[in-house]
Amino acid sequence: MGRDGEWSTGGMEPVPMGSSLGRGGVAGCLWNGCLAVLVLALLAVSGVWVWLSLAPRHWEHEARDQMEKQMAETRARLADSAADGVLLGTEIDRDVHTAPMAGPAHVRRQSGTVTVTALLAGFGPGLMGQTQTTGCYRFRVVPPRVTAARISDGACGGRAPAAHRRPAEVADDVAAEARATLDKGGLDAVRTAEVWRTPGIDVVRMQFPKGRLIVTVRLLNRTGASSTAPCYAFRVRQDPPSATAQRLAPSHCD
Repeated sequence: MGRDGEWSTGGMEPVPMGSSLGRGGVAGCLWNGCLAVLVLALLAVSGVWVWLSLAPRHWEHEARDQMEKQMAETRARLADSAADGVLLGTEIDRDVHTAPMAGPAHVRRQSGTVTVTALLAGFGPGLMGQTQTTGCYRFRVVPPRVTAARISDGACGGRAPAAHRRPAEVADDVAAEARATLDKGGLDAVRTAEVWRTPGIDVVRMQFPKGRLIVTVRLLNRTGASSTAPCYAFRVRQDPPSATAQRLAPSHCD
């Protein structure tokens, strides 16, 4: 005991006792942010888990939406081509193959009806790449009317690719398109016509003698090989209007 009845602690500071508010207690951990870090980490892990659970469904939904959009656009292209009452094979090649496809298209003509069956594809984002979905669609064309319906995937699966059309048939379609374009817009319209951008038609050269247009092309097969592709020349004349096709020796396409 010190003077005047005061107790001496020998120079030691008082230490709180009997309370969790001391240093190293639960409240101290909270005060230092430990518990807050643990909560944030738990929330982050939960958020990633929820995202991984929901994202694939969203990606699949996007892929299906794109596939259905491709179906609608393909139907519209076929309807435009059939508006004049005729749907040529070259028009089908452009209209259908413009859409992303997971397999070859099959074309069947019966009386005045053209049926095109195709396995279309849609794509969306993905974790390690793209998410893809496919659907089998049947386009029924009775010019100028076109209907489209999704059918069983089995109708598109397990079928051998349809045989490529004979070159003479393709050449007839090209000549028919060239003549129709000539009637509508003249030689300049034929020169820039979509028919020359048809899949399987490889333009080698275009020549422009006075009042005429000569287009030399290779008609590629399904493999895209050009070494064995037949060579054709399409001659379009302004006056009198005409469009003809002639098969040439392969050397003319070298």
